[in-house]
Amino acid sequence: MTVKLIAHTLIEKEGKYLLIKRSKIKRGLPNVYPSYWDIPGGGVEENELPREAALREAMEEVNQKIRIDKIIHEDSQFDASKDTVFTRLVYAGRILEERDIILDPEEHTDFIWISSLKDIESELIVPYLIDIFADKPI
Repeated sequence: MTVKLIAHTLIEKEGKYLLIKRSKIKRGLPNVYPSYWDIPGGGVEENELPREAALREAMEEVNQKIRIDKIIHEDSQFDASKDTVFTRLVYAGRILEERDIILDPEEHTDFIWISSLKDIESELIVPYLIDIFADKPI
């Protein structure tokens, strides 16, 4: 069995949170949760701490230099088809310097700033985000 660590950041600015919409196809293959709203994040690489991965992913996925405050969510799940346990850490973060948001169209197709999930209630949302917003205050 393999264990895979994933680090995400819920980025806040002026009481709003940054969400990004996952692409349908990622590097030529069907994406996991296609067209769902998510937050910046991804796999922790070898010799990298989860906090460092979250900072790197925010820069790679949305061009944002952020400060991480604290862990606000953790979950784990076993994927039998991959014989892998996926553990996700989600940090609360804030933007350090105002920059344009730049998305990689291979990974994400849109972004939005929201104050609550009601702002996108008719849209698809990754399940763990529903838990995070239900547990607010962040």
